[in-house]
Amino acid sequence: MQVKDRSLLSLSWPLFITFGIGTLQPMMDSWFLSRTSEAAAAGVGALMPVLGAIFMAILAFSQAGASIASQFIGAQRPKQAGTTQTMVLTGSLLLGVAITLVTIPLVDQIVLWMGLTGEAAKHAADFLHIVSLGFAFRALQGTLTALIATHGLTIWNLFGNIITIISNAAMNVVFLNGYLGFPQMGVKGVAIATMLSWLLASVVLLTVLLFKVHHKIRSTDFKRSRIILPDWIRIGFPAAVEPVSFQIFQVVLTALVVHLGITAMTARIFSANFAMLAVILSVGLSSGNQILVAHLVGAHDFKKANRRLHQSLIAGSASGLIVALVVAFCGEHLLTFYTSDPEIVRLGRLCLWCDVALQPFKAANMVITSALRASGDSKFPAIVGSGMMWTCGLGTALFLAFVLDLGLVGIWLGMASDEFYRSIVNYIRWRSGKWQKYAVV
Repeated sequence: MQVKDRSLLSLSWPLFITFGIGTLQPMMDSWFLSRTSEAAAAGVGALMPVLGAIFMAILAFSQAGASIASQFIGAQRPKQAGTTQTMVLTGSLLLGVAITLVTIPLVDQIVLWMGLTGEAAKHAADFLHIVSLGFAFRALQGTLTALIATHGLTIWNLFGNIITIISNAAMNVVFLNGYLGFPQMGVKGVAIATMLSWLLASVVLLTVLLFKVHHKIRSTDFKRSRIILPDWIRIGFPAAVEPVSFQIFQVVLTALVVHLGITAMTARIFSANFAMLAVILSVGLSSGNQILVAHLVGAHDFKKANRRLHQSLIAGSASGLIVALVVAFCGEHLLTFYTSDPEIVRLGRLCLWCDVALQPFKAANMVITSALRASGDSKFPAIVGSGMMWTCGLGTALFLAFVLDLGLVGIWLGMASDEFYRSIVNYIRWRSGKWQKYAVV
């Protein structure tokens, strides 16, 4: 069966678990760091939006390239698909190296921009210095995941991520406790474990691409890639703008939370970890939908692509709402997994209830935006989405947090309003049908 004829669920269910496992890694790191000190967990946690911006830039380019490969596969043009895969692998690896070279000299400045001071700042700097050395591995891992999923082999991504999370947990235990002759390394040990887990994931997934997908890297691919490269840049650069803009938006919101105090910052980090549980199904469905839409656009079956979009939209929004409600009901018990501070637990519970309003629109926004990118129409969500984020979204968050004096709750509700605004305008764009003329094939 061709990928474009597969059911949404058959493609998406391994992606649910894969993303869930990926979500566990920062949660697990936060738990290990919280065993060291809450300052370590808060300091490293404050860096997550920065790391998220970097990873989303890499992932956006990877997924743009994977969508081009999907369109070629849907159009029955395997040679061009293979050339695209080689181009994306090489380009993503070079991008990861370049980001490492830019980040390392700016580590102390980044920590300062986040408003961190004292012990939290020291822990954050130690973590970022080490983990930035592995950005090339992280880029390769994300690219390989996207390319393997393009061929419908999402189950293999799941196996690769299971191996990664187990090895990461084992290395955290070894490096933090000083087992097997290693010294106790604290935050640095968590960073080393994270970096090495990215390397291991890359090796496992590259093996899958070479021996299961049967991808072969040929010298002629580099010559042919010059033909496809302009389309990759056309789709990939705008595709990176919106998610990177979103992560920078999160950096600004995190800086605002820092000014509310260490209690608010810690509550936001811990509650955000659990709020990610509500995103798992939405991300899986949007990723599965992106693969299907790209294949269908390549085959010029636009009616079926539209039908797939609406199926994913309903399923993603409903699942996001249901999981957010479950997490909110269990919020107090979940938060005590990290802390016994009653004020942190109280604020965290309020944030999780605010997340119930956020998740349906976040799911809708992810599904529609990923479909637009899969069709090649990545400029609209980049320009319009980012513009609305920094005007309507940020304005609403500032008004609720500081004018109405809702503090952390106001910032969280501001994030919900941002997702609402962008999901509406992106859906209007999809309904217009203009995305049909941006296909590569």
